[in-house]
Order: sequence, then C-alpha cells, then structure tokens
Amino acid sequence: MFNTLSDTQRKIVYEKKGKFVVRACPGSGKTYTVAARLAHLISDWQSPHQGIAAISFTNTAWQEIQRQINDHYQMKVSYPHFLGTIDSFINRFIFLPFGHLAMKCKSRPVLVGEPHGPWSGKYFSEKIFDKISYDINGKLYVINHGTLRIRKGWESNKDIINTKKRLIKAGYATQADANYFSMKVLEKYPQIAEAIVYRFPVLIVDEAQDTSEIQMRIIDLLIDNGLSEVMLVGDPDQAIFEWHMAKPQLLNKKKEEWKENSIVLNENRRSSQKICDFTYKLSSLSEPSIAVNNEVKDYEFIPEIVVYDLEHIQDLIGSFKQLCHNHNISCTPENVAVLYRSKGFFCHLAGFKEISNNEYPWHEDDPYCQEFAKGKYLFDNGAFKEGFNLILKSFVKKNKGLHYCTAKAIEETVKDCGLIEFRKKILNIIYLLPQTNCTIGDWVKAANDKFRSEGIELEFTIKRNKGNISFDDLFCSSNKRLANADLRLGTIHSAKGETFEAVMVILKKGGIGRHYKTLLKDNVSIQDYEELRIVYVGITRPRKLLVLAVPDEEDKSAWESKLINRE
Repeated sequence: MFNTLSDTQRKIVYEKKGKFVVRACPGSGKTYTVAARLAHLISDWQSPHQGIAAISFTNTAWQEIQRQINDHYQMKVSYPHFLGTIDSFINRFIFLPFGHLAMKCKSRPVLVGEPHGPWSGKYFSEKIFDKISYDINGKLYVINHGTLRIRKGWESNKDIINTKKRLIKAGYATQADANYFSMKVLEKYPQIAEAIVYRFPVLIVDEAQDTSEIQMRIIDLLIDNGLSEVMLVGDPDQAIFEWHMAKPQLLNKKKEEWKENSIVLNENRRSSQKICDFTYKLSSLSEPSIAVNNEVKDYEFIPEIVVYDLEHIQDLIGSFKQLCHNHNISCTPENVAVLYRSKGFFCHLAGFKEISNNEYPWHEDDPYCQEFAKGKYLFDNGAFKEGFNLILKSFVKKNKGLHYCTAKAIEETVKDCGLIEFRKKILNIIYLLPQTNCTIGDWVKAANDKFRSEGIELEFTIKRNKGNISFDDLFCSSNKRLANADLRLGTIHSAKGETFEAVMVILKKGGIGRHYKTLLKDNVSIQDYEELRIVYVGITRPRKLLVLAVPDEEDKSAWESKLINRE
C-alpha cells in the first residue's frame, strides 16, 4: 500500500505533524490516504492505554477505512484506538457517561429517534420531540419534518418548548440533542475535555466537510484543552448534508486558519482527464484535477449533456445502456449507475406514487400503526431482523404506553412472560398481520379483524379516505432494487464515495428553491449552494462515461455554458 502512494500522499502519511487540513478532490484516494496514515501511526504506536481517534460521518465511510487497512495490512483497528462515526465517538466518550450533567436528568440518558429507534407521542408537542433540537446558540430548530406538518410559529409555542425541556429532563435525547449537550458538557467541565485529549492525543476526521457548527465546536474544545495533533480531511465541494446542519465553510475556515500546514490532494485516481476537465468547471478548485489512473486517464469520451422527456424516461435509460455497450462496458449495478436528485424520481421509474406529507394515512391518535405496518413490510421483503425488531419495540411501546422502547422496558416485558414466550408472541403477531401486497386501508381492516378473532387487544387506526395507498408507495425507496435491474438506480446521496465505469445523472426541473439555470446564470458559487454540490457529487462518480440529462433546451444551454464553453 505504501509503495503506491503519490508524493503528496507520502507527505500526508509520513511527514505531517500538528494541526492541518487535507483538501481532497473527488477520486483523489482520500480514504486510501487516511487508511495509510492510520496504519502507519498504529504500527509505530507505543502507548498501551492512549490511542488515535479516527472518525468519519457514516458507517459506510469508517468501514471502508477499516476494509482498506484489513486488505493491505491484515490489521484491525482496536483498543486503545477508536475507528467509527463522529456520533458514536461523541456518544461513547462524552454524552452517555456525562450528558446527564448538562441535561439535569437523574440517570444515564437514553438516545431516541432515528437512527436509534422510532419515537411516539400522544400529543403533538410530544410527537415533535424527535423532530426538533438545539442549534449552537441553544435555539430550537426543526431537524426533520417527516410526515408531521409543523405550522409556522411553533418556535414560540410554550407547550412545545416546555415538553422538549420536560422530556430532556426525563433523560431522553435525539442524536442532535446529544451533540448539543456534549458541547455544553465540555464547555462547563474542561476537565472532561482534558481527559478525552489524554485518552486520544491524535484525532483524524474524515469527510470533515460534513461537520456541523456544534461538532466543530466540540473539536475546538478538545483543541483548547490540549489536543495538538489534528488532521481534517475533506472536500467542501462535496458537502451535501445541510439537512444535518453540515457547513462546508467550517472546513474552509480551518484550512485558512492552518494554511501554513495544510495541503491539497488534487490527483484524480478515479476518472479520465476529460471528466476531470468537465467537472472542474463546477468546482471551487483553482485548477483541474490531474488524472493519474493509467487505465482511464486518456479515455477519449467527452462528457455529454442531453435533453430528455419525462414521459420517455425509459428510452433515455435504454440509450444510455446502448452507449455503455458501444464502449464495451457491461451493464451491471456495480459498473453502471443512473443517479437522480430525489427519491421521488425513483417512484416515477418504478411506477410507485410519490406521497406528499398531507397524503400520509397515519392518524395522530394512533402513533403505532405506522411502525407495525413498516415492520411487517420489511419482514415481507426479506429484512427479517429489522422488521422483527421494529414490531417488537412497537409492541412493547404500545403495551406500556411509552414514547420510546428502552432496553429496560424490554427486560421487564421478558421477565413477565419469559424470553421464549415473548418471542413467540411477537412472531405470532407478525404472522397474524396480513401480507403487505395490498393497500394500507385493506391491511388495517384485515389486521383488526384478525386481532378481534384471536382476542388480541390491538387495533389500528388511519385517517378517513386515506386508505387507498399501497405499501410500496408508502415505504419503498431506492434501496429496494427494481426487479431484474441491470444497473444501479439511486439518489446521488446514496452513491457518495462510490465509483462506477459509467454514470448518467438525471436532473429534474429546478433545484430546491431556485432553478439550476438561474443558479448557473447568476454564477452562484458551489460552496454557497448545496444543490450545485449535489450535482457535483453525482458527475464525479464515473471513470469513463458521463452523461448529464436535463429537462429542456434552456437548461442544456445553461449547463453547457458552465461546463463546456467556459474558458
């Protein structure tokens, strides 16, 4: 692995000390470099109870670092070191042991809401608990609407504010809450920050462009309390998680603050030079990336911009497949991808209905029906463990009237009837629930009839006149492949960090709030508008073939002016 490093990568792996930023362009071998530096540091590590903390933002990202270290060094990152997500690092070393100090709760806090588990509430102020959190200044903001309609002026609603405080004091916290209260813990108790710095004197942050203000503040608090070895790696042009409060400007600020020691990784190991030249014009890079992969760097295909008709989308995909065939690229989900901006486009391709918030059938008086329905849908579609666990937790919540299913609640339920009998009871409910190849209305009616006939005290309720929606319409996503699909169909977000031989990115009319052509005409910077960064992530995935499909000639002209005609 070390023998294949470029000169710039060697500097990062062997020479860099102190605090620095690595600005890494797409395809530059960022993960490869992080894995090599981590392996090099571990190989020379002498402290038995102090370690390196290497963190990224998704399980996929840190697992890829571990995979590369495994493949090249047969080494597993273990104690005293830490490799995982930034959330898991914060939870394990700050929030779970010390969060109660800031939350003023009496015992160890409990993480609720996604990704930890579904949250339920009887009243609106309780239902909204996992949809709102605190920004860096302690002001409430909306994390995610989900299917709840949150009216304007909720921020000043005393019932919502007081309910949030009450449940926080009871020990419940979302992941966003955990980050906020972890920051408050380190601010109030610097000795805890000092202990973490002693435990982990070296910090590596992968995908650092995805940090929020609160997460960067936590890093700064560790630096303020003695952390002197910090490597932040990322690309501000690929920050596409603003809905998670990510701010790419934070990485830019650190790069400027540490500019004497920072470095740019701008050799592209993924794409042809033609693709590098094309995509550069959307980026904030000072010059195009240099294609260095001998297999593809001189590939002659010039990226294309084409216009499509939504009613003939299958013809567009068919033409793209033929293009791949003409270039001897096998159409498989590993080689060829069709990427799009939103899951709604997948619904169109798959023939499912895109459901708007006001069309959802879930009744506010029945917070459990949605969870049972989703659990059964997952179970019917092969996700047995996930479906079983969701129905188990929903059953315990409903049985005990809880907002969230805790481990303690499960233990108490198991103690009441025994583990085997409890599992039998859950499986019995799963098999009693009707198959999900029908509408939600027919399913609810059939489920309630079954419960009554079996003497089970369980009944589901949905909104009137909202029952004529299929389970696929409600729950299917781009993660469920179309039958016999011979290419990857997915959102741009789902393909971040991946590589394909050929990619077609399909853009619908407009971005969020502004049309693409308006953004391009006004020469809006990619670092100022996430919609442009999302497109950039999509068009930097391929090695050989790139096609950008747009909805009309006006959009085509705008993209050509930006990506082709610009000197």
